[in-house]
Amino acid sequence: MLAVGESPTEDETIGFYNQDDLPFYYDLAGKFAISDRYFSSVLGPTFTNRSYFMAATSFGHLTTWDTFPPPGGYKPITGTIFDLLDQNNVTWADYFQDAPQGGSFRKFGATGIDPHFLPLPVFLAQAAGVPGAAPLPSVSFVDPNFGLLGIAAENDEHPPTDIQRGHAYVSTVINAVRNGPFWKDSIIFITYDEHGGYYDHTHPPVAPQGGVRNPDGINPGQCEDLSNVPASLQPGGGAECSSNLLSPTDTSVNDAEALCPELTANPTGPFPAQCANYNQLGVRVPLMAISPFSKPAYASHTVGSHTSLLALIEKRFLNPSGQPLHLTKRDQFSNTLEDLFDFTNSPSLNTPVLQAAPPAVDCTPAGGAAPTP
Repeated sequence: MLAVGESPTEDETIGFYNQDDLPFYYDLAGKFAISDRYFSSVLGPTFTNRSYFMAATSFGHLTTWDTFPPPGGYKPITGTIFDLLDQNNVTWADYFQDAPQGGSFRKFGATGIDPHFLPLPVFLAQAAGVPGAAPLPSVSFVDPNFGLLGIAAENDEHPPTDIQRGHAYVSTVINAVRNGPFWKDSIIFITYDEHGGYYDHTHPPVAPQGGVRNPDGINPGQCEDLSNVPASLQPGGGAECSSNLLSPTDTSVNDAEALCPELTANPTGPFPAQCANYNQLGVRVPLMAISPFSKPAYASHTVGSHTSLLALIEKRFLNPSGQPLHLTKRDQFSNTLEDLFDFTNSPSLNTPVLQAAPPAVDCTPAGGAAPTP
C-alpha cells in the first residue's frame, strides 16, 4: 500500500544507504559477523514471516491482515517458541513499545496482557544492570515502535519513516547490552521480517524442511489451529482464515485461490499438487550477529532463515537429552548458523560499538504512511 506522498514510480527500490547515512550499522557489520545468505522464511508479507519466526509455520495463513488474531492469540497445533520455553522453564520476555510481536500468539488487549510482555524501558534497565532491576531472561525479543498509535514515535524503519530513527533505536538497545553486565554471555541478532518489496538479485532457495511441501501438513489458505477444536482442525477451519473485518477481500483463502485458481473449486479439499506451497524461502534480508562470540568481520555464506534463530535457541536452551526440541520440520532442518561464532575464545569481547543519534532533520513525511496492517 502506498504511503502518503509516495508515487507508483518511486525509485528507492534499488537505492541504498551509505556509511554517511547509517554509520552505526556499517560499523557493526564491519566489526562483528553478518550473513549474506539469510532469507525471510516465506515469499510473503509481515505476518507470515513473523509467524515463522515465532512458530516455525504460518499454519496456512498468507496475508498480513491476519496480524490481528482472535482473542487470546492464535493457537498453532504445533505451538510456538514461547510454549517450548515455558514448558522447559526457560525464562523469556518480549519487550515492546506500542505492541509486542508475540501478541499474535498470547494475550495482549483489554482482557489481559501476558506477563512476558514488558515495555522497552524495562529491558534497558535490566540490560544495564540497574540496581533493583531483574536480570535479563535467557531469551529476549525486542521490538521497535510499529507506528500503530501514530507515526510520531515510529522507529521500525518501515517507509516512509526516516530510517535513522530505527538506526538510533537499535543503537540504544545494542549499547545497553554492550555496556552492561550480561554482555559477556550474550548474542544479539538484528534482522528484518521481510524485504519490503526492495530489489535483490539473489534467488531464494528451497526451504529446509526434509523435502516436504510444508512444515506441518497445512497448505496455503487451508488454515488449521486449536482455536475451536475439532472444527478448527479441519482444512480452512482455523481462525481468521476466510474472513477479515478490516479487509474482507484480503484473506488467506482469497490469496490462496488467487495463487492457485484450481483451489477455487474445492478450497478445503485436497490441495492441488501443481500449486505453490510453503517449500521455498522468501527474499533475502540482512542479519547481523553482535556478540563477544562473533567472529570479527566475518560473513557467513551458509543458508539461514528466521527458523535458524529458533533452531539455535532450541539447541542452546532446549536440549535435555542431546536432541533439540522443535516445533515443525522447518526449524528441525534449519541451520543454526553457529559458523558465525567462536564460543571458545570470545574474539569480540572487547570490541567497542558506536552510538547513533536520532536524525538531525527527520525526513518522515507529515502525516506519515497510509494505514497498513
